[in-house]
Amino acid sequence: MKTIIISDLHNRVDWVEHALSSLLLKPYDNVIFLGDYFDDFNDTPKDVLNSAKWLKQSLSKPKRIHLYGTHDMWYRFPDNPFLQASGNTKKKSDAINHILTTKDWNLLKLYHYEQNFLFTHAGVHSYLIEKYALKNNLNTQEVINQIIKPATENALKDVETKNTNLWLDAGFARGGMQIVGGITWLDWHDEFEPVPDLNQIVGHTELRYPEEKITDNSKNYCLDTKNKHIGILENGIFTYIETTETLKVNATEPNWDIFLY
Repeated sequence: MKTIIISDLHNRVDWVEHALSSLLLKPYDNVIFLGDYFDDFNDTPKDVLNSAKWLKQSLSKPKRIHLYGTHDMWYRFPDNPFLQASGNTKKKSDAINHILTTKDWNLLKLYHYEQNFLFTHAGVHSYLIEKYALKNNLNTQEVINQIIKPATENALKDVETKNTNLWLDAGFARGGMQIVGGITWLDWHDEFEPVPDLNQIVGHTELRYPEEKITDNSKNYCLDTKNKHIGILENGIFTYIETTETLKVNATEPNWDIFLY
């Protein structure tokens, strides 16, 4: 099985379909987007409108999994002040929600699990798993089914009713009030720690190159490099490729590098 992974787009959406048509990536079984489709420095409602149109189309395509990111949650629940992140504005929210319906938003997920890897926007800390654990010695699939699945479902219910929830809160490292960040906020440098017997692939923390945190029983990778790299998970093995390698184009076509740097 081969899965393509694309991290934190932040309005840089115009290159995506071209890259996914590259023979350097095809054939593949799934594409996973790690969230943060919107917001960038000095962006405008016009910018997020373009991103929303792309996201709506992408959500309709088969074999694509779209996760929520920090900068997406408030646009999904604009009446909840606990979710607002830097860059979120009402004008951009109006533009986005002019395109995306509740049905569209409901196609996004807080987590995905395949090939023995947990995918979230920022990562799951052992503090949250232990806090919600129902019993000791859970295997990985039990952690997913008995802790992460119900906890994230409850989190979405909480934020829909304008409440806060640990799984979606910021930690001290990102200016929040929690001990560690939730799955859309966990900082890779200052908060993320390998969880025994749980492999994870995340974005959220901007890096120059993809990074790894590996122990004897846990493999973890962060892929947020401002879209300079695309992740590939094939039969449980993670690698990555430079995005520009997938965007080789004729001289008469657009310069796709402008969308990446």
